Amino acid sequence: MNLKDLINRATVSAKNGARRLRTLQVQLLGGDIRESVEHFEPYGFTSEPHVGAEAIGLALGGDRDQTLAVVVADRRYRPTDLKDGEVCVFDDLGRKVYLSRNGIRVEGVSSPVTVKTSASVTVDAPLTKCTGNLEVGGNIVAQGDIKDKGGDYSMAGMRSIYNGHTHNGGSSPDQKM
Repeated sequence: MNLKDLINRATVSAKNGARRLRTLQVQLLGGDIRESVEHFEPYGFTSEPHVGAEAIGLALGGDRDQTLAVVVADRRYRPTDLKDGEVCVFDDLGRKVYLSRNGIRVEGVSSPVTVKTSASVTVDAPLTKCTGNLEVGGNIVAQGDIKDKGGDYSMAGMRSIYNGHTHNGGSSPDQKM
């Protein structure tokens, strides 16, 4: 038995992702079609390849009837602009989670990005920026002060001015802000 009997290039021609371990129909070099080839993926990662994606098939013991797919790649969609050491999870629409040398980027392209949990989300950073509008469906509780773009005073500063003002020289307002 030689190495060419064990390892083979393949092209995905059909797939079944509804099973616990996806199966593929692949065409090996030489036009050999293999059905129900199990596709092994790393724990915690899964994807649904397109027909036409490429695979590496391993024939157990050199028996092509016992072929497994250990890697499926698709050069049509793979980002090619990564620097040494960078990592990118990507799809065919250009969406990415990119661990770059300049930081971590989540790129939704024209798709919404949702963070969903029944617990809390914590952003632990010295500064958090939002370049668009912010819509909040619940309360906003600030441990620090709040100041708007055009105001010279923060909310605490405005409250202090309001609470200290008087009516025509009389006493300060009955209801404090």
